[in-house]
Amino acid sequence: MPAPVAATMSKKAQALYGQSLGLEGIEYVDMLFSKVEEAWKKWQDGMSWGGLAVSGGGVGAWSGTGSVGQLQAASPFAMAPFIFKVGSPQQTKFTKGLSDALSQKFNAFPASFKFKSVTYTGTSGATPIAPGPVSAQSAPIAMAIAGNGQSPSGIADVWKGFLTPPDFDFSNPNAKSGDLLKAIADTIEQSFQTVWLQTTMLQANAVSTVGAPGGVVTGFMSPVNGKLM
Repeated sequence: MPAPVAATMSKKAQALYGQSLGLEGIEYVDMLFSKVEEAWKKWQDGMSWGGLAVSGGGVGAWSGTGSVGQLQAASPFAMAPFIFKVGSPQQTKFTKGLSDALSQKFNAFPASFKFKSVTYTGTSGATPIAPGPVSAQSAPIAMAIAGNGQSPSGIADVWKGFLTPPDFDFSNPNAKSGDLLKAIADTIEQSFQTVWLQTTMLQANAVSTVGAPGGVVTGFMSPVNGKLM
């Protein structure tokens, strides 16, 4: 599935914020999430997976499983900079702070992801007494089912770390930027967990090797050729 939709995330964040943003505030939050969606989509589109240790067997029909493996991101998660209307220094820092926080959190995810058990099926040219070629591929599987990784969390705390006085004073009870920041960060974290992980599908990872007699394959490292959808 493509990255979570900007408009949906923006509405959720505004609901979590629970206060009036005004027309300009709504426009800013909408634009902010459009940049998040854009960066998320580019990050996902460049991602591939594989490197699983695949084992199995069969004569004619072949089946096996793979585990561990890796996700690889061709490009890092990076929000394109933008200036909303006049663009005050405070607003610029607020936007860049989110960009830096998301880069840190999202870019840690691929290397942390490990596959639990992925099923591969295909064909084997081996016989019970002679080796032969084996070709197989995985069936599409949801990311959340395939394995586990370090999902982005604590975005608000990292983001706040980039926003320092005198432009930002989160100790001031009248300051609303902290509430908005948390609503935006929580929305992104929830979208990752409940939308992206659940609906993003890992497309076929294809393997081709020579199986021992009986089509036995043990710990064959699959190429990193699977994509995400």
